[in-house]
Formats: sequence, C-alpha cells, structure tokens
Amino acid sequence: AIDADTRVDEMSLTHMVYAMNQSDKILALCGETKVDNKWQTWVTMFQVFEYYNNHHMKKAFESAFGCVTCLPGCFTMYRIINDDGKPLLADDHAFAEYLRNDIDSLHEQNLFHLGEDRMLTTLLLHFFPDHYLTYVPEAQCFTIVPHTLRILFSQRRRWVNSTYHNLLELTKVKTMCGVLCRSMKTVVWLDLIACMILPASTVYACYLIFLVAAGKTQFSLLLLVLYGLLIGVQLVVFIIRSRYDFLFWFIFFTIVGVPVFYFFLPLYAFWHM
Repeated sequence: AIDADTRVDEMSLTHMVYAMNQSDKILALCGETKVDNKWQTWVTMFQVFEYYNNHHMKKAFESAFGCVTCLPGCFTMYRIINDDGKPLLADDHAFAEYLRNDIDSLHEQNLFHLGEDRMLTTLLLHFFPDHYLTYVPEAQCFTIVPHTLRILFSQRRRWVNSTYHNLLELTKVKTMCGVLCRSMKTVVWLDLIACMILPASTVYACYLIFLVAAGKTQFSLLLLVLYGLLIGVQLVVFIIRSRYDFLFWFIFFTIVGVPVFYFFLPLYAFWHM
C-alpha cells in the first residue's frame, strides 16, 4: 500500500520482503516515513521531529511487542495468504467487517471514515492474534506533509479523532502480548488517557515552568527524573542512530511544535469530532 505523494527508497521493498521471509507469522509490516519537504515552511519544519517520534521511535517500541497499532496507508506491506494457503489479508471475516456500509454512530464514523488504515490494523490485531505486525526501520519512504496550518489542522483533525476511537477499539482486543503493567494493553490505555488530557497536561506543564521561573516553587525530584528520562532517552536514540541533525529538529519542535500538537490540535480535533 502506498500513497500518491510518497517517494520510496530504492532498497525499501528489498528490506520489507527480507523481513517477511524471516517468519511466516509476520502478517504485515511498515517502514519509516520521513518528511520530504522539511524546509518548505516553518509548518513543515516542526513536523520533522513529530514524524520521527511517531513513525520511528513509537513504532519501534510497539514492534517489540509484535503489534504495531497503526500500519500507515502511505507505505505498508501485507501478507495476503500464508504459506499453507490460509487467507490473511484476504480473510472473509476481516473483509466483511472492513467493508461495512451500515455506519450510523459517531464512534464508527470516526473509525471507518477518517482512519481507514488504523481501522484495518485494528481488525488484523483482532482476527489474527497469533501473527505479528512489525516495523522495519531500514525500509524508508518520504512523504509530502502539509505546508500551512490550515491544511495541517484539516489533516490532523482526522488523524487525532481516528486515533482516539481506534484506541477505544484496541482496548477490546484481549490477545495483546505482555502481562499486567508490562503489556501492550497497558500502553494502549496510557495512550488513550494521554490523548484525552493532552491539552490540560500541557497547560499544567507550562504553569509549573512559570512558577519555577518566578521562584515561587521548585521541581520535585520525581518530576526532574521523569522529564530527564523523557528528554534523555530521545537524545540517546539520536546518538545511537547517528541522527545528530535531529537535535535541531527536536529543539525547533519543542519551541514551535509543542503548542500546536499538544494544545491547539487536540482541542480543534475534539471540537470538530
């Protein structure tokens, strides 16, 4: 599956096919999506790190559990049938659920009309619990991202709402690997809660920084450790992956992108749900 505005690295399909050949339990996999027009405007610039965070680090983490929660429609490879002839993507039950035309609730409209790639991924996790959805970082593609705030808000309104409703559906999938707090189900619940309180938590963080700067309070040791881990882990990944240029993109995103992605976009998306 590929989008019209996506440019694929010449070795990406080779890496994908090689990964598929390693195990017949791999039902589908995706590569890393990068921003192709990063220098076009300031809007495209603060999306560079956001794409790296969501299309590299998050998918790599989910892949360790064997269940990437969103295989993007812009660049994904599916296994249609298994080696023994068993239908996978071509399974009648999955197709029947995916091709429904009796959508009448707000929840289902957000599932099927806004995020069809996410919904397909959710169905695959539901119908094929003994298979894996994984991520291949070597398979890279480059996509054209919105260059104005108006286009960005239009795109992310769909993405945020479909993400939220698909996370609700994922909480019903009982076969995610892991035990108790070390399970993918826990990660889904945390994502769901974080998506709901993101604007409020952003305001709280800014208010706390203001109080510290004004000398009215101090950061607790726990908060210092948590924020240190959040930033430190990302810096370590930059160094290990030899992506030193992302230090600039990370700083630019923190200054310009955080208010947009963590405050204005969630409010806009929920208001227009």
